[in-house]
Amino acid sequence: MDRVTAEAGTHDRARTTLAALSPREREVAVEIARGCSNAEIAAGLGMTVATVKAHVSHVLTKLELGNRTQIALLVHDADLI
Repeated sequence: MDRVTAEAGTHDRARTTLAALSPREREVAVEIARGCSNAEIAAGLGMTVATVKAHVSHVLTKLELGNRTQIALLVHDADLI
């Protein structure tokens, strides 16, 4: 398998995985990938920090990830940023 084919497969898998998220969870995931803190995400998306934390927790649980870095890598692989 060549590199382009492998990258396309990674892209498709990442997008399929992220499809499990609600639109709001996906927005939070993208902001995490941009390097935003919970407070920055809250301000940018018009929600409380507690709500952001809840969304982050849901994203980690739904996608079976262990930390924000893994969320960021997945969003990057899906070419959402």
